[in-house]
Amino acid sequence: MDPSARRAIWDVIQQYRRKCSILLSTHFMDEADLLGDRIAIMAEGKLRCAGMWLYLYEKEDILAL
Repeated sequence: MDPSARRAIWDVIQQYRRKCSILLSTHFMDEADLLGDRIAIMAEGKLRCAGMWLYLYEKEDILAL
């Protein structure tokens, strides 16, 4: 997805995030930080950690997967 389309999607998600639940799959932690209230990290098909972004940053071993 080109940068302008990505930004347009971000705007739509931010507009609707308080009105409904949105599930977003991404490889970009900055995108998850900006758009997510709660973040889940999966590796090798398994859920490794889930929580608020600050909690995940404190779990350095999880982010190194």
